[in-house]
Amino acid sequence: MNRSVTRLALAAAMLLPAGCSGGRGASRTTAAPSPTAVSGTPIYLRVTTASGGPLLVVAVVGATTRITSRLGGAPVVITGTGGRYTEGRRVIALITSSPDGVKLKNTAGRTLWRARLSAGRVRIRRGEADTRYEFRREADGRIKVKRGKTEVGAVRPLEQGARVETRGGVTVARSGTVPSDGLAVLLCREVPPDLRAVLVAALVARR
Repeated sequence: MNRSVTRLALAAAMLLPAGCSGGRGASRTTAAPSPTAVSGTPIYLRVTTASGGPLLVVAVVGATTRITSRLGGAPVVITGTGGRYTEGRRVIALITSSPDGVKLKNTAGRTLWRARLSAGRVRIRRGEADTRYEFRREADGRIKVKRGKTEVGAVRPLEQGARVETRGGVTVARSGTVPSDGLAVLLCREVPPDLRAVLVAALVARR
């Protein structure tokens, strides 16, 4: 009798669909996009538009960084290895990193854009010294972005992630990661889209 009951229990367990054994965690949903891994590829930044469409993905495979960007409209794939970032055969930028920030240079060694970190601030400079934007983290957790004395927008913390918005409160991007200087770069419109994507990836990698 006991053997018959055991066989029936085993047969019933085999018929249960995967994920239905056990009441807890049988189904789970997430409200915001977040870094994940797809096909074995670790993704450390995923950014969507306000409506949830793809905007920017930064993934790392071994020593290679792969950026899929729609900051300029059409999708672009940028690959970085050893600080050298290319789109197809075209070199977009060479990145050098130091304790006080990162620099994006051209193949001739000239600084195109620079992120200078100091005392809780980040200054985005065109070339070595022309400051175009400044980021400052506020007490409420948001990162305020200014161009000169004019506020451009902010990166605000959400329950799950962050929201990038203009000064008027219009949401331009969302991410499942916490507010960061990398996300703040999305508001730096003077930086060309491809270089902006590379600078985002470089700053997020410093966390």
